[in-house]
Amino acid sequence: MLTRIKAIVLLSLTLALAGCGFQLRGGDNLPPQLQRLVLNGDDKTQFYRLVSARLLRAGVVLVDNDGDTPVLSITGVGQGNTTASVKPSGDTLEYAMRFGTRFTLDMPDEPRQVFNVTFNRSFLDKSSQALASSREQQQLREQMEHEAAEQIVRQLSRLSF
Repeated sequence: MLTRIKAIVLLSLTLALAGCGFQLRGGDNLPPQLQRLVLNGDDKTQFYRLVSARLLRAGVVLVDNDGDTPVLSITGVGQGNTTASVKPSGDTLEYAMRFGTRFTLDMPDEPRQVFNVTFNRSFLDKSSQALASSREQQQLREQMEHEAAEQIVRQLSRLSF
């Protein structure tokens, strides 16, 4: 009897969540028009490989350009550091790292759509521990690249044609 009540409650909760449009993160349903894509960009970069892998995981088939297939172009990948806070002595205390990219989607018989993805992260200046600081910056960049690849697929999944 108790297991039956648990099953009914679980089923009700599942139906309520599905009814309100809730989707688990990472469960990206791309529009049917984007199930086949041409991916343009610098294929030698880690970021390109991350986006490619994320698209494949979302069920996209990456093909060569035949003129009839949507083209996703990744351009303008950049990263930079700026001073976020300063010590009373004038030395930098904290940096803000910014990672950004621009990507465009060219659909046959549709206008080009341009998207931007940017992330900011802060880290402390550890000049006495240069190696640790360098490693921290590298990890932050890798994290932001992963998040940007996820964001690209999420933005594509929200499109309607």
